[in-house]
Amino acid sequence: MELSQVRYFATLCKTLNFTRAAEQCNVTQPAFTRAIQRLEDELGGPLIFRERNLTQLTELGRAMRPHLEAMLDAADAATALAAAKRQHTPSSLKIGLGPGIGAAAVADAVKEVLKALPDAKIHFEESGPAALIEAMLTDMLDCALLADDCDMPERLNRWPLYTDRAVAVLPAEHELAARNTVTARDLLEETIIVSDRCGGFAGQLAAITGFSLRLQSCNGAAAQMLDLVAAGLGVALLSDRLRIAAPLTSRMFTEPELPRRIMLTAVAGRPLNPAAASFVKLCRARAFH
Repeated sequence: MELSQVRYFATLCKTLNFTRAAEQCNVTQPAFTRAIQRLEDELGGPLIFRERNLTQLTELGRAMRPHLEAMLDAADAATALAAAKRQHTPSSLKIGLGPGIGAAAVADAVKEVLKALPDAKIHFEESGPAALIEAMLTDMLDCALLADDCDMPERLNRWPLYTDRAVAVLPAEHELAARNTVTARDLLEETIIVSDRCGGFAGQLAAITGFSLRLQSCNGAAAQMLDLVAAGLGVALLSDRLRIAAPLTSRMFTEPELPRRIMLTAVAGRPLNPAAASFVKLCRARAFH
């Protein structure tokens, strides 16, 4: 599979017109069509359905589109990082993290940026959605990871990165630690430590079940919540993407599950420096892996 074939297909997905797509790719239409046909042969089926003036993606085409576009993002990120390294361009990467969202999910992308641009300055900002969105709009942040249920303006591009789920975090000696999973009914007699800065899973649980939960407000970050759990003040519902270390442990929360889709967001149309642009492309490329 050649990268040019993938690029042609990505362009065709946007235009749904062979003539316009070939023009945008600066190739003749016969050459463009042959490249798409070779890609279809390699993937084992038609990607595009054509009938008279109607052009649309087949089921296979729709399934393959995000994966093939992720390949392009990874290739473009590598090219941009290599160019920035050759030019010794000073760069920075300023990432916002919404409530209860840790850096672990994007750590590998940050690592790749720093391998190519070791002098790049990395900055993380933890805050609520409104503050992070304002920081992006005023050019104080390059991008931010936000839950998709927050209010986002149309000016933001958004790409799904992953779905996290709630886990119950508790002391290793807690009686619930002997179970494989924890349910809503298991927590009826427990104190649940909550914070607006930690994902809102307890509020989601109360809304879904209608249960009267015993909540203790902390108004701190995840680190402070974990300290309180370790001190025996209660349990916490946090993202399964956060790293939980001894003396605490975590159990997957079920009945009901509490999923949350996390989006990578950035201001639409705003140019990013090489480190930030490459980070966004690397995250998008890895979102489907």
